[in-house]
Amino acid sequence: MKKKFAIIGDPVSHSLSPTLHSYWFDKHKIDAEYSLLNIKEEDIKNIIKKIRNKELYGVNITLPYKQKIIPFVDQLINDAKSTNSVNTIFLDD
Repeated sequence: MKKKFAIIGDPVSHSLSPTLHSYWFDKHKIDAEYSLLNIKEEDIKNIIKKIRNKELYGVNITLPYKQKIIPFVDQLINDAKSTNSVNTIFLDD
């Protein structure tokens, strides 16, 4: 089963993330896909739920949600903690 990853934000249509990540998935023979998810602020909670349920294995966050997603995560580490801004979320099994 392919692992699913995405970038979330509003807008995200300009992002090159799917192209870049798909290249590395293919190069390293990783069974995964990376997509764009243009979401509204009220959808943040559902994205976190999908990660917890392993429907998504991780997301990158772009504007305007880098700060708005903080109340929904369990822990901030490294730069996210010091900048109060989140770039990546994943489930740490």
